[in-house]
Amino acid sequence: MTEGVFSEKHQVLFYETDRTKETTVGMLVNILMLASQDQSIALGLTEEKINALGYGWVITQHLIEIVRMPKYGEQITIFTKADSYNRYFCYRDFWIESQQGERLAKMHSVFVLMDQQKRKIARVLDELIDPYNCEYSAKVERMPDPKRLAQGRQLPAKQYRVRFMDIDSNQHVNNVHYFDWMIDGLSEDFLLRHKLLKMNIKYKREVHYGEMVESATEIDEAKLESFHVIKTVQGESCRARCLWQKRTM
Repeated sequence: MTEGVFSEKHQVLFYETDRTKETTVGMLVNILMLASQDQSIALGLTEEKINALGYGWVITQHLIEIVRMPKYGEQITIFTKADSYNRYFCYRDFWIESQQGERLAKMHSVFVLMDQQKRKIARVLDELIDPYNCEYSAKVERMPDPKRLAQGRQLPAKQYRVRFMDIDSNQHVNNVHYFDWMIDGLSEDFLLRHKLLKMNIKYKREVHYGEMVESATEIDEAKLESFHVIKTVQGESCRARCLWQKRTM
């Protein structure tokens, strides 16, 4: 195994899939993030230890590419590697393989260290990054921004109230809930006839318990692209752009 790469096996459970019997994008990210958490625990960098120092890891962006979604009951292997970091940003790669070694999906993610009291980004601490044995680079990656569609058709917006169970230990909405809010903006017919190929999702502002969020969606059915924005009265919290492909029935 390549140095620094952590892997673990997972069997896809029924509640990780939708009516197509394929993993949802939110659950796919959950499965990937669990692998990074398990690697951190194996290295002695538990969430409790980091919280005791007054910090927490926060995701700012995911770039996701999917060949095909894992299916209900399928045995898969998740791989992850802390790739590189600079003073304020950490970059991590994830990928999933089938039992036959087929690459099913990959994700490149950006993390920052959050000062939980000040609610501001903090400089990455050596003691929290050295165990991963990843490369330091002063260069900041220029990640593409999810842009609005040039010819998008606006779909009806939907609203949701943030529930107690939506909040994670960092005291804000767990990032995975944004996926459900966004995908729910698309019609049942579209989701049954299309599958997700790529998603660029960027987080901008925390959302907290009791807030009302609005999920706005634009779609370009000719190019099979969609654009999504999650916002509150405080402003935009998250945006994403997706590329889709027609299913072969």
